[in-house]
Amino acid sequence: MFLLMAIALESQVLSRQLHLDYKTSVRYAASLNLFSTSIGWLLFFGLEALLSPDLKRQLVGLIFFEQYFPNPWAPTVAPIVVLSSFVIFMGTFLLELQGLEWLERLLDKAPTRTKELAKEESIKFRGRRGQAQAPLGGNRAYALLLANAWSFSGILFLLLIRWFEQLRQFV
Repeated sequence: MFLLMAIALESQVLSRQLHLDYKTSVRYAASLNLFSTSIGWLLFFGLEALLSPDLKRQLVGLIFFEQYFPNPWAPTVAPIVVLSSFVIFMGTFLLELQGLEWLERLLDKAPTRTKELAKEESIKFRGRRGQAQAPLGGNRAYALLLANAWSFSGILFLLLIRWFEQLRQFV
């Protein structure tokens, strides 16, 4: 469910930021998310083998079975969760950025913008008061960073809703 939501959110951002048609942006978002998720799971299972048996049992129980152990937000666990979340976000962004480059090479595509859009972007647009403004969109790294921010925020929102719903059941 999270992967489908991430693909939908990221395809919207890629469509707007990179001036892609909707079908192409969905294909790009799906390919990039499947690539980064596959690499992420391979890394998870590789690192999971290095953990102590107790930590391994807790981590696998939390991820696969939603088993929360005595206090998941203990002072020693919370910084690890925050740091690992940041590392996962940046790792996903870098993987998808590299994956987009590989995908364009594989498809023998030049940058995804047309010549007309590139010409428009090279011209500075004038704002209301005559001030020069940078054109909107077109930067692949910024588009992927924004897309990842939207998808990670959406997933976090769903996780928070689910967590609050579980708390409500216990009260």
